[in-house]
Amino acid sequence: MDEKPDPIPVNYLYFGWFFALLALMSASSVLVKEYFVGSRIFFLLYALGQAALEIGGFIFLAHLIRRWLGNLCFWFFIGATFALALFHIFDFMMDRVLDLSVWNVVAFVLDASYSDFLFLLDASGIPFWAWVIFFILLACLPLLGIAIYKGTDLLVSKRPLLIRSELFLQMFVCVPVALFLWDCSASSIIHPDAYSALVRSLPWRFTFIEPQNVVIPLPGSLKHPPTEPEMESYLAQADFSLRKKPNVYLFIVESLREDFITPEAAPNLSTFRDQNIFYDPSVSNGNGTHLSWFSTFHSQFAIYWNQYKKNQWSLGSPALHLLKKMGYKIRVYSSAQLGYYGMEKLIFGPNRRLADSLTEFHHAGSVQPWQTDEKALEAMQRDLADPALQQGQLFIVFWDATHFDYSWPKHQPPPFAPFAKAISYFKAFQSKKNIEQIKNRYKNSVYFIDSLFGRFWSSLPRRDESVVIFMGDHGEEFFEQGHLFHNSHLSDEQTRIPLYFKFGAAPLPRPIVSQIDIFPSLIDYLSGAAFPFLDGESIFRPSSRNYTMIARFNGGRSPYEFCFHNGRHKLIAQLPNRRNIFATGPLKIRSLWNCQKSDFSDCHNSVTTWINTQFGPALTQTFIKQDQ
Repeated sequence: MDEKPDPIPVNYLYFGWFFALLALMSASSVLVKEYFVGSRIFFLLYALGQAALEIGGFIFLAHLIRRWLGNLCFWFFIGATFALALFHIFDFMMDRVLDLSVWNVVAFVLDASYSDFLFLLDASGIPFWAWVIFFILLACLPLLGIAIYKGTDLLVSKRPLLIRSELFLQMFVCVPVALFLWDCSASSIIHPDAYSALVRSLPWRFTFIEPQNVVIPLPGSLKHPPTEPEMESYLAQADFSLRKKPNVYLFIVESLREDFITPEAAPNLSTFRDQNIFYDPSVSNGNGTHLSWFSTFHSQFAIYWNQYKKNQWSLGSPALHLLKKMGYKIRVYSSAQLGYYGMEKLIFGPNRRLADSLTEFHHAGSVQPWQTDEKALEAMQRDLADPALQQGQLFIVFWDATHFDYSWPKHQPPPFAPFAKAISYFKAFQSKKNIEQIKNRYKNSVYFIDSLFGRFWSSLPRRDESVVIFMGDHGEEFFEQGHLFHNSHLSDEQTRIPLYFKFGAAPLPRPIVSQIDIFPSLIDYLSGAAFPFLDGESIFRPSSRNYTMIARFNGGRSPYEFCFHNGRHKLIAQLPNRRNIFATGPLKIRSLWNCQKSDFSDCHNSVTTWINTQFGPALTQTFIKQDQ
């Protein structure tokens, strides 16, 4: 008679905690994601199945390793499982906050240069010393996991649990089959938008079968932007003779969202908006800082930014070159990190050669962003005291206080209270009250930025003739669409921005305005000239393009997800090849917004017709045949 294998002892406290962790995180992630119906039960059950397979596999492998490879390998494996548990936690946080997997974050870090990596750490709002401690603790995590396992093993030994090995083998067969059948029955009815959002809630981030996405053929590949020699040739042909050179003031504010510019939170800016030029909607061309800066200064869609960086673009901003040819001096005052993703070189050229003066005020340690913002304004106002600098100057000011974790003078009574003392990611997942307190923290920083603008406006010399442009680089989200901060997706909250113009002329009506239109409008106002090599359009000329393109953050890589926005409707899509944005192939449709006030499935039968009606010109102007 064959001898039955010994039952497997199970540390049910350690592995039970691991299973509960996976199940609770997945359930929380599924349940808190807004605006998706009819798919939650599918993903909840799928998450339980994947969690059971993962934990069951760990228990079975731990038993085999200890039996055949010895205790050293066993404890190494236990340490690895604990590290993986914390990996799942980090993945959960990244999904909730940024709609990214931890693998995306790892890829971004590996792609980044050393300096870019430091900029990313700085942009997090967490002190550098705290990151050092974090990485040290990260390296020690396996040892902590081993200690926890040993402690729980002592408790479990008093009431042991033994499971026959054949039960594990049955689970490894039955659970995958059940998930596959569950897939077959439900995948055809799952909304593609819901699948894209909720699949990230699963422990393994995939299912056996994916719902079929709508794809549309393209007329060609993404058109190439001008090369640097071509741009030099275009610029050489530009000629100007200006009678007047009023001062121009361009304010670029981090993470500033249009619907927070209210009389209560921003009285000076809301008055300035109402008295000058504002288009609704005004949008950013990217939901990340370097994307929006690129589009602003190059007047090109942000999807191209990495091509410029990879090609070692050394010319700097073509728009700034044109202003230099007009006789303007360029003076920059920055509280933001201009070197972020190589933007300083892409905007101002090597060694900042386009800037006649560039002063940075870096915040670190005890120096807060509100302080460096204030110093930037004070430095500009000192320069403006010189009568020689009250004409023919382009002043560019970068402010940073509205970047998380949001900064304002703490010695003054806050206008919005109660506010979050610090941004707690975990509390924000669970409590609407905490989210409102984070919003109040943000409003306090907006109120401070508004006060700085008020100080500038009240003391501005030669105000009537001056040109003033005020913009946010992108928006900010507070879980309205399921995420926090920015960089995660192309929602209105992350892309609608204040974009205000003070010109001395009346603009023409337009369905939408974005950052690529800023410098074409300014140059046209000053010189009466338009330049086709700038992809934006002047607000003083009839528009030949009734749309704009918004790119989604993809770290140091080229964006492959983008949005066409025509002022009424939005088409969110992905390029055929995320590694080569110029590759040919069909366009994958992620989402249609405002499609006859219906959701995607209701428009499915007529989606191609609808896209061609709303975005036909956008597609033919953006994707062209190779021989054109």
